[in-house]
Amino acid sequence: MTSHYWGSTYWPIGLIAASVAFLVPELYALATDANNTLSDYCWRELHVTRAFELSAHGAAWWFSLIAWGVFVVVITMHIWYRAG
Repeated sequence: MTSHYWGSTYWPIGLIAASVAFLVPELYALATDANNTLSDYCWRELHVTRAFELSAHGAAWWFSLIAWGVFVVVITMHIWYRAG
């Protein structure tokens, strides 16, 4: 008898749900008005393009960039190379 872990069901459903929740509105926004995309929101409302400003927004930009980079490296090493 094989073991069935809850993650075998949870992760595929969770990944599909997260992808649909992001991609459907993002693709609709790209098709209708690029000013409604997530990137435009970040640029306009969060001012994250001001990386070299000495301000809270500049710090937030760098923090988010570093956090994203760390996440990508860690998740890549963990999933594809079984490290960590």
